[in-house]
Amino acid sequence: MKKLAYVLLVVFLVVMTAAVFMVVVTLRGVQSVTNPVGDLFRDLVVEATPVILPNPVVLVQEINTLARLETTSYTFQDVLQIERNQDTLFGAFGETLLFVAYGEVIAGVDLAQMQPEDLQVVGPTTVIVHLPDSEIFVTDLDNERSYVANRDVGIFTNADPQLETLIRQEAEARMLEAAAENDILERADAEAENFMRSFLEGLGFEEVIFSDTTPAPVTPFVQEIPKGFVGTPTPVGTPVP
Repeated sequence: MKKLAYVLLVVFLVVMTAAVFMVVVTLRGVQSVTNPVGDLFRDLVVEATPVILPNPVVLVQEINTLARLETTSYTFQDVLQIERNQDTLFGAFGETLLFVAYGEVIAGVDLAQMQPEDLQVVGPTTVIVHLPDSEIFVTDLDNERSYVANRDVGIFTNADPQLETLIRQEAEARMLEAAAENDILERADAEAENFMRSFLEGLGFEEVIFSDTTPAPVTPFVQEIPKGFVGTPTPVGTPVP
C-alpha cells in the first residue's frame, strides 16, 4: 500500500507540474490577466463610432480661397443723347451727339470677407451660414460695340472733345441704375446661396440654413450613444480639423 501511495503521489506531482507549466506559458502570451466580467461586458456592447464634425475655421478658409464669386450679370443696351448751346441762334453755336451704348454689369459676393464666426456647425448634417452682402464688381461699357451714331455741330462752333466723355459717363450711370431696377443685387444673393448650398452639401451637410446676420454660437453638439454601444462623442465645441 505504501508503494502504491508513493506512485500516486509521484503521478500527482507530475500532473500538477505540467499544469503549472502550461498556465505559465499561457500567461506569458498575454499582457494581463483576463477579467471574466470585463469579457462578458465587452461581449454585450459594441464600440460606437464617434461623430467627427468639420472644423468651421478650416471650412471658412476653404471658402475664402474662392474670393470674388461672380454670380449675376446684367446686359445693357441704350441710345443716349447729349447736347450743348442748342438754345442760342437755333443751335448755330451748339452741338448734339447721339450715342449707342452697350455694356455689362456684373455682381456677386466677395467670399474672402467671410469670418470663422459666419459659419456655425450645428451638427453632423446641419450648418448655419452668413454670407457677405452682394456688390457690384464690374461696370463695363463695351467700347468695341458702343459708338457715336450721329453728331450735329453748329456752323459757328467746333466739336467738343469732352462731350463724348460726358455721354460715356452718363451711359455707365444708366447701366448701374438699370441693373438696380432689375434687382441684380437680390439675384446675386440668391445665386450665391445656391452655390454655397451645393458646396456644403458636397461636403456632406444635408441642411444649410442661411442667416442675414452673423449667427449666434450654437449649443455644443453631443453625440447620442445608442443602447448597447459605448464611446466618447465628439462635441461641436472641439471640432476635428
